[in-house]
Amino acid sequence: MVRYGFLAVIMMGLAAATALAGDVVVLTETPVAEFALPDGSVLKNAYVWRRSSQGLMIMHDGGNYFLNFQLLPDDWKVAYLGEPEDGGSPAEPELPPMHDPYEAGSILEKVPDLTVAGRRHLLCKDLPEELDQDVLALSLLQSLLTNDRDEAKRFFLIIEERQYEIGAVGLDQLFVPCGNCGGDGQLVKICKTCGGSGKCPKCEGEGTRKPMQGKGSTRDYCITCRGSGDCRSCKGEGEFTPTCPKCKGAGKLVDRQYCGIMRDRLVRKVNASALDGMVAAVASSSTSGVGKVQENLPDLKPEALAFYLSEAYTGGMDTNILVACVLHSLLEDDFKEAERFDLMLRVEFPEDKVFDAKNYIKPCGECNKQGWIEKDCRKCAGSGECDRCEGSGQRVSLDGRTKEHCTTCHGTGNCQSCGGDGKLKLQCQTCKGRGRIFERQRAEIKLGLLVDELNEYHAAQ
Repeated sequence: MVRYGFLAVIMMGLAAATALAGDVVVLTETPVAEFALPDGSVLKNAYVWRRSSQGLMIMHDGGNYFLNFQLLPDDWKVAYLGEPEDGGSPAEPELPPMHDPYEAGSILEKVPDLTVAGRRHLLCKDLPEELDQDVLALSLLQSLLTNDRDEAKRFFLIIEERQYEIGAVGLDQLFVPCGNCGGDGQLVKICKTCGGSGKCPKCEGEGTRKPMQGKGSTRDYCITCRGSGDCRSCKGEGEFTPTCPKCKGAGKLVDRQYCGIMRDRLVRKVNASALDGMVAAVASSSTSGVGKVQENLPDLKPEALAFYLSEAYTGGMDTNILVACVLHSLLEDDFKEAERFDLMLRVEFPEDKVFDAKNYIKPCGECNKQGWIEKDCRKCAGSGECDRCEGSGQRVSLDGRTKEHCTTCHGTGNCQSCGGDGKLKLQCQTCKGRGRIFERQRAEIKLGLLVDELNEYHAAQ
């Protein structure tokens, strides 16, 4: 039986790169500026993050890359696995045959952070039902996030036909109502031709036109509306109901935040099950943004940070890490990121009620939770009247003989800035239009306690 001895250069503390077999360079846990892969591509500032019996998880400026031992050229296998004891060439473990009944392989190849081993793990025969559901769920999420409607629909139908619940993903949460049309799928727009009246603007709805001077007193039918009196643009309706261009008539949009979090969670789960010794900790994902926030947590010791970003960390403090991400984002005035991390916390730990963001957020007293403050319009000084015609809707012609429609207000007499209300709604600067503010001091205290716990947990390992 062929056996291999792992090279000592892979362990921590050795040089960044060591030439072993020809021009092959072995990467270690110390970053190197440029690391050339067998296909000639180059990874910038690359280092080994995790190692398993199947390969290396390499972190670099562009994200991560899984270096699969099984797919390496022979000289690379010798460099990373060593010479076999019988002196022969390294034996390649037999790979299970690929099995892709759902034609999901090309989609899984595009899933961020999904390793080669993880993808092959999903494309094997005789998958247990849980992994079979993961294939469909991951393919569905990827299709939704890349706006591939046809593929997303196909996977929806497969899930329905297979009668899979896929409760962990929450299919009912994948979409949110379209804010552009309010979920109706259609927009209501006033006809510009008739101004919403539905009447023909040429004959003002009478269906006839006035006779020309010197042509007698008879009235001819209006050729614009052909005697109907209806506006030809809207056919007398006064409005249009075109399909909403944002949701294309569906009335709903993909909840990209939720889908991204669920995809990331599934990827970590699949990678962990496919690679020996790999854990599904939240910090192991380069797309979640958790690692970047950890690097900026105040007072987190460098050795503790290195621990939580290494393969030695098994996920025991994920709750603390996610809560710290929420609070840090709030303190950085990034409510959108705070909401994303809070959703991630609720998805990852649905049963744990260890954190409630509402305890750190309170209504804005400046705008009374509305997000805006009402003030007098400066242009009309609060009168609501057009400053050009003083609210009459007409103004004297240049020759002073006749009156004509005011071109500023289009004859309405209303101020164009405030629409005649005399008031303007301005964004509240205290809460920046959110209608709520967070208690900074309380958040700082809680974040400090969480960081202390993270340092203590690392020291105890």
